[in-house]
Amino acid sequence: MPPEIRAAIERTAAFFANRQTRQGVLARRAVGHPRSSDAELTEHLVRAIRRKTRIDGSVDGSLIGTAHATWELMELGCPADHAAVVRTTGFILQMERREGHLGDSCDDDRHARQRCRHYLHGFFSPGPWDRAAAPLELPSGLRIDEEEDTRFAASCYALRSVLRAGADRRSAVQRHIDSLLSLTSLWDESGAWAPDLVMGALGALACAPIEYRARVTDLGRQILARQARDGSWTGTHLFHALDMLLGLTGAGVSLAARRAAPVLVRLQTDAGAFDPTGGEEQALIALRVLLLAGK
Repeated sequence: MPPEIRAAIERTAAFFANRQTRQGVLARRAVGHPRSSDAELTEHLVRAIRRKTRIDGSVDGSLIGTAHATWELMELGCPADHAAVVRTTGFILQMERREGHLGDSCDDDRHARQRCRHYLHGFFSPGPWDRAAAPLELPSGLRIDEEEDTRFAASCYALRSVLRAGADRRSAVQRHIDSLLSLTSLWDESGAWAPDLVMGALGALACAPIEYRARVTDLGRQILARQARDGSWTGTHLFHALDMLLGLTGAGVSLAARRAAPVLVRLQTDAGAFDPTGGEEQALIALRVLLLAGK
């Protein structure tokens, strides 16, 4: 392992050494240094997430908040049939084709941009059109300000969670997957879709069932090939891009991690974080990339 990567991993491990958070538990697990109290802490964290959910299974009625809670529960080791995961996943699935989902109408402009009901199927709604969904801030630090982009990103983020939760046989979920795979303008280099949206879609598809794997792998290769020399992807939020790509498999992902490692090393602060606010989510993403790069 290159010494600069090893040093960055060690600084990040020190940053997380005493964190009583989900990110702390996962980081210590990733570097092979769990604390004896982490099992009990994990139980407390799971209970805390469950307490945040309403009777309908949502977190404050939010599609994104509920999708993230679902992801957190599973990262902490809750299986798909865990009561909390079943409840949060159930709420997300109820949001399919609700008022405000992207693809619920069509006009000349939306049709030309492939953002209408003729192209988008099975999408989840973050709320009615008369209630703004933007701006959207994802845990990775990505902020999306445009309304339609927000609704697309929110649905892909929700799709990622329900796929991991094992809802891949639901017809609505499969329609969502098929729509993303069929959006030719999403995957080419025309610039019709913001690169961060492309990454979000790819991150969701990385969780798709095995029958989709060949097509997802092919798309992944296309996106990985666009990585710049500095390890980034033009027009993307670095940590969002890396978080989504970590879900892919294959040698190309390891190569992308090695290319991204130098920029992460440069971004790291003396305290071990990767942004001025000391954000734990970005630090966890960076740690996972550095560990992959160091293999």
